[in-house]
Amino acid sequence: MVALLCVAGGARAADIEEAVALVATPRLAGSAFERTVVLTAALPSGVHVGFIVNFPTDLKLATLFPEQPATAGVASPVYIGGPVQPQALFAVARTPPTDKENQNLFQLMPGLVVAIEAGAVDHIIETSPNDARYFLGLLVWRPGELEEEVSDGVWEVRPADVDMVFSASPRNLWKSLYRGTGVVGIWARADAPARDRLVVASE
Repeated sequence: MVALLCVAGGARAADIEEAVALVATPRLAGSAFERTVVLTAALPSGVHVGFIVNFPTDLKLATLFPEQPATAGVASPVYIGGPVQPQALFAVARTPPTDKENQNLFQLMPGLVVAIEAGAVDHIIETSPNDARYFLGLLVWRPGELEEEVSDGVWEVRPADVDMVFSASPRNLWKSLYRGTGVVGIWARADAPARDRLVVASE
């Protein structure tokens, strides 16, 4: 995963800042993604990565990692981020660590960074534990896959918002965002720059 993100981020790093919120439509009813809200960013290679932001679990980090004392200071529960690498813990934080030895992270959007290696996640837990959300697993789409899903009406597309990650009522996010109007967005060709791919349509 680290190699994927590093290689993808080398060509046009600014594209990683582009992000949208995906709101599941009834096309996903009965699946593991029913009523999910996903914050996702396009990488320059055409790969998209994202995290389900409205599926908190009943687990706390202190339960998962009792041998790490600093986890006791994390108030929020662990979230199910997605089916890819479900045993891996990722931290989505407002502020990147300043320690130069813990810069194994990438920008999901302005105001949000993702720690992808254990050292960077630990650093966030030790220094600013409640300025982040913690996810087990993530979602990854190969080039062209997400565009196809949006075109097929699998997702409604909404503007990304930092507050979605830190919502006080994450389980209510889907209900507040879903409009039932089908695809709220038109995607351009897959080889277009990420910033040009999404044109928000009027409802």
